[in-house]
Amino acid sequence: MTAIGDLAARRVVGLPTYRPGKPSTGSAAGKLSSNESPLGAGPSVSDALRAAAGHPHRYPDDSATRHRLAAELGVTQSQLLLTNGSDELCYLIAQMFLAPGKRAVLGDPCYAIDNTVSLLSGADVVRVPLVRGAHDLRAMAAAAIDASALWLPSPHNPTGVAVSHGELVLFLREVPADCLVVLDQAYHAFSSPGTSPDVAALLAEFPNLLVQRTMSKDWALAGLRVGYAIAAPEIIGPLSAIRPPFSVNSFALAGLSAAVDQPAWQAMSVARVREGRALLQAELDSLGVEYYPSEANFVLVHIDHSELAPYLLEAGLSVRSGADLGMPGWIRITIGWAPTMATLIDALRKFSSAVPNNG
Repeated sequence: MTAIGDLAARRVVGLPTYRPGKPSTGSAAGKLSSNESPLGAGPSVSDALRAAAGHPHRYPDDSATRHRLAAELGVTQSQLLLTNGSDELCYLIAQMFLAPGKRAVLGDPCYAIDNTVSLLSGADVVRVPLVRGAHDLRAMAAAAIDASALWLPSPHNPTGVAVSHGELVLFLREVPADCLVVLDQAYHAFSSPGTSPDVAALLAEFPNLLVQRTMSKDWALAGLRVGYAIAAPEIIGPLSAIRPPFSVNSFALAGLSAAVDQPAWQAMSVARVREGRALLQAELDSLGVEYYPSEANFVLVHIDHSELAPYLLEAGLSVRSGADLGMPGWIRITIGWAPTMATLIDALRKFSSAVPNNG
């Protein structure tokens, strides 16, 4: 290996390789492995993308979109940063706040990108085991002493368990003020009211809090790659300064604006997912299969993927193996549209009948 190749190889030693959810063996609707929206984006998004296709020679300008989204969220533009998916935001946070000699705190298992960017920064990574699928907030707060960043996805991926507003307040009061807390709310729209924190109140009290969101899930824009951060201007300003110019492309900006202008579609999509989630969890209860009650658009189920695989193959479905997510012996099932979920439930019943006491 060349010297430059050896240098590059050493930089990625220990970094996990991301493996996307496998496509289904049947129709695209059978893919329940990637937490994508089952119904897709609203008609206005398609119209906006067609219009954007008319001027691909122009550099994107996010000022109007940022103004529109800030108004929707009830924040100032100085508190908002748009990024190329939430993944870019993770890299920016790590670049700004982490480095060799710094400490990052994560749950265990954690959301993969948080671990990747923390390790790549050279920071010391402290992993705090989950308790029954939930963050051990007291242990994480203790680990945050002298830490520079703490990653807190809620609802958590892959378990779907969320932290309540009251729990967050108590936790944030224990975390040192010089430790950035990244509250990843990728799945917040699917949460019940009891686990939907008052973000405005939290940001007003805790200037070391950054709220991270994506348009991939409830807004169904996963293919356009657009996310955003909400935080105090003194955090957003420096992150904005190191974000690459034009990182959010014109199609993503057009799709975001159109989606936000059609909130009824998002509300309908979220309602359908909640219904499907409730039906799946009720079926798991009736089958006696262990799972974590979810506040997200997926459910983590205690079934070994290799044992269920033949039944999924027959049904033309794919789900995510927990082994990919730090949860071997489990599977993560994205909530799909109603006909697909009926097919899945039929496969689970066949599996349960053939493999008793699988949980």
